[in-house]
Amino acid sequence: MSKKHFSTALWLLLTSVVFFALLSWVPVHSGQRTAYSSETYEADSSRIRFQHTLDSLKAVQIDDLLNQAYRKGTFNGQVLYAENGQILYRQCFGFSNIRSRKDSLCNQSAFQLASLSKPFTAVAVMKLYQNGKIDIYKPVKEYLPDFPFEEVTVVNLLQHRSGLKNYIYIAEKYWPDKKKALQNKDISPLLARYGKTLDFKPGSRFRYCNTNYAYLALLVETISGQPFARYFNDSIARPLGMENTFLYDHTNPQPEGRKMVTGFSYSRRTGFYKRYPDYLDGVVGDKGLFSTAEDIFRFDQALYDTSFLADSIRKLMFTPAEPLDSKHDNDYGMGFRIRQDTGGYQTVFHNGWWKGFRTYFIHDYLSQRTLIWLNNRSDVTINPYIEKIFDIVGSSYLAEPSLAENQPVEENMEENPEEEREESKMTDEKETYGSQE
Repeated sequence: MSKKHFSTALWLLLTSVVFFALLSWVPVHSGQRTAYSSETYEADSSRIRFQHTLDSLKAVQIDDLLNQAYRKGTFNGQVLYAENGQILYRQCFGFSNIRSRKDSLCNQSAFQLASLSKPFTAVAVMKLYQNGKIDIYKPVKEYLPDFPFEEVTVVNLLQHRSGLKNYIYIAEKYWPDKKKALQNKDISPLLARYGKTLDFKPGSRFRYCNTNYAYLALLVETISGQPFARYFNDSIARPLGMENTFLYDHTNPQPEGRKMVTGFSYSRRTGFYKRYPDYLDGVVGDKGLFSTAEDIFRFDQALYDTSFLADSIRKLMFTPAEPLDSKHDNDYGMGFRIRQDTGGYQTVFHNGWWKGFRTYFIHDYLSQRTLIWLNNRSDVTINPYIEKIFDIVGSSYLAEPSLAENQPVEENMEENPEEEREESKMTDEKETYGSQE
């Protein structure tokens, strides 16, 4: 039986289960009070069966969508979708090495998260704030004496409202030895010499800039007295059981025992070509974290846990720097982008784009829905598939009959290509082509 015919048969079977479950979903009443009888128990059981069937239908439709995408050649990576803490769909498609079609992706395959590293960096800072180790409302210079500007606060960094120039552009022009890795500690001397002025008054406006989060990682190192990688592992990765999550180390680019996925771009002239780390990958915090969909889901669930982050801290992170309305429907909190639909419903998320990787993490905390998408191809657009997935899971024609209101459907999660282009400054023309695998 073909996969298409199998999916159709499974759909009909599951639909039949829903139909018979609904037939038995009849409440029993005795006067004004509900009679807790065997019929009521059966109705509760039917309700549970209906939910399980609904979850299965969602998984089948998502799987059909992604298999079509993979067969069309528009996807290679991992996807995970969950509701209320339960994983409804999790699958890997394709290979770590797309050109040679070697090393099939598995659940332990770790992807470069690109800017999806930023929520983790922000949490690292906010845990220090929660423990009284840092005051995010104070100037950065109080913690980093060589920081070039007096008026920029830690909050300005977290919210991308500092006015700092992008270190990537400055380093591309002025870093003298492109074979030597640029590191976080090297940014201040570069700015002091080549980025002496701020582009706007701190706090006055938003502009996405990787320099902010490179400095936040340096702040964590300075205040904790540990390398950022060790602090991250001790305070976030290990406590959450994120066994396949680690920070890129330019001194050890291929750590033993790690299943590191390779990033690829595409050229009409040469086809797929491998992307390699370079001197910019010595800077972390704005990028550099490798992880899996399962590990990100552990992080996602920890955001509901007050023992990990207090409610007050999480609310700060999920609050936009400027209030949202119909004309201003998206903004940045602290480590998370925030989107609001026309009904006022807000969702936090983050995406990433760097050297052959494109990533997405949606934390719909109001409905407790999670979508994680990790892709090791930079030539494909994720957004249309994300919209289709939320069309599937938000469909009303399978809505549970007893619910008075349907949950709102996820709004379009824009990829903000102009902002993310900062992360992919090294263009295809500057890449070395050839037969490298």
